[in-house]
Amino acid sequence: MKLKNIQKIFSLSQNKFIIILLLALFSYTNYPLILIAKSQQPASSGNQPSQDGSSRGRPSQRGGAGSRGSCPSVDVPLIALIPEKKVGLIVEKNTTFWVFVPYQSNNVPSGEFVLQDEANNDIYRTFFTLPEIPGIVSFSLPSDVSLEVNKTYQWYFKVYCHQQQFDPVFVRGWVERIALTSNLERQLKTATTESDRIQLYTQYGIWYSALTELAKLRLAEPKNATLDNEWANLLQNVNLENLVQKPLVGEVKIKQ
Repeated sequence: MKLKNIQKIFSLSQNKFIIILLLALFSYTNYPLILIAKSQQPASSGNQPSQDGSSRGRPSQRGGAGSRGSCPSVDVPLIALIPEKKVGLIVEKNTTFWVFVPYQSNNVPSGEFVLQDEANNDIYRTFFTLPEIPGIVSFSLPSDVSLEVNKTYQWYFKVYCHQQQFDPVFVRGWVERIALTSNLERQLKTATTESDRIQLYTQYGIWYSALTELAKLRLAEPKNATLDNEWANLLQNVNLENLVQKPLVGEVKIKQ
């Protein structure tokens, strides 16, 4: 082979090597930039839980979730009075929700209640303040918020221990309104006492109705030992015996 051809081949090979080397160096030096760019991209919003707990999808979160943040340390956490592993039922068009709050009102500048449909669309949202002392509080839906029969809704009860309303502690439950069967409707009409009605609701698994009627009776008659026993039995049925001795302290106050 002539010397000129050999030199020509060597020159071409050398050029290819230089190009490959430059490409390799470019890829290496830009790899950290690619990682940084990826890390700076926002996470997809589809089906991602928000930091405050809303829009998480099933199941329920009966015990307080979220970071404790600036909330004081407590022995018993925020707890929703709901069944642990199934949807609570009601027969009324709207209902009352009950939550044990372990904080004094001066530790919680505000709270928030959220009601959503199964697609995470807001049905109702409002802020509230708590009673002064820790205990079991109630939140009642306003009369113009009606739940539809055979539809399931999720609800959140959040407490903010920071004035700027971030990093809440929250609980979350599900509620489904069902139609009264003719048999249950007939039995409720013939029930002679409120306790009989509560027993019927309990027997048919209509949790929110049973809980609310019994809680209201206890608030009206705080020294009634029979009601105290019924309350203890109801809570023990859903493994909430640690709340039996906690006081009922009344409704939260909606912020105007």
